[in-house]
Amino acid sequence: MKTVFGIVLLIAGVGLFGHGSYMQGKAWLAQRLIEQAWQKALTTPKQQVKPWFYADSYVTGQLNWPSQQQTLTLLAGASGRNLAFAPSHFLPSGELGSERGVLIAGHNDTHFAFLQNVKVGEQFSLQTQNGVIEQYRVRGIDVIHQSQFDFLAQTGLYLLTCYPFNSLASGTELRLLVSASKVSVDEVSSDIASSLTSITNS
Repeated sequence: MKTVFGIVLLIAGVGLFGHGSYMQGKAWLAQRLIEQAWQKALTTPKQQVKPWFYADSYVTGQLNWPSQQQTLTLLAGASGRNLAFAPSHFLPSGELGSERGVLIAGHNDTHFAFLQNVKVGEQFSLQTQNGVIEQYRVRGIDVIHQSQFDFLAQTGLYLLTCYPFNSLASGTELRLLVSASKVSVDEVSSDIASSLTSITNS
């Protein structure tokens, strides 16, 4: 009897391990396909490029956040299915790169986990499918209720994820909102000049 019980436990353990490996492999493959789709999308700016043929979404932009060592390709449409694979653009908000309020959402235990370490003043960039790269600077970090969307009436790029991080309770009503503003060409030039000055004086 003990032998049979041991065999059952072994089979169950192997099954769980196999399922975990399958899920990790699927996630890894999805990221590779999304990145390949983004590279193709940059060469065909007017085409909606899907990461896989049956996907109900397409790649639409890429965030590059050097200080957090993050490069994230975005999907169009912040549905639960899309968020499982990548940060996603909330389509009812402004178009990526526009002067309207633009919202990008992501899970706090995967792609947007790094937002817990972000500080006001950090800079990052957003590249759209037409190849244009806009620079942004974090202007605010707030905890809001999930029902709040009035911030979209203001210009800026907004990154949204569940809060708090590493919570034992799922489905909380709080969200972390990172607000960012475009950095002008003059500001970028000034920042570069300041950096070069500090290097030469050190």
